Amino acid sequence: MSPLMQRTLESKSARRQRLMALPYPEKVRIVEQMRAAAREIRQAEISTFVLREEPPPYGGTKS
Repeated sequence: MSPLMQRTLESKSARRQRLMALPYPEKVRIVEQMRAAAREIRQAEISTFVLREEPPPYGGTKS
């Protein structure tokens, strides 16, 4: 396993341990923050008009 992957997995494990050690009210607060962020993202998606164009075909000729 590469050193980068090893550090990533160790960091992930340490974060999980820290989150497990939090008291229940703190976990609820974090979830509420995540819900609020998701709500804002959904609102931005709904209220923003984005013109999407089809990408040029792969290998097509340039004009």
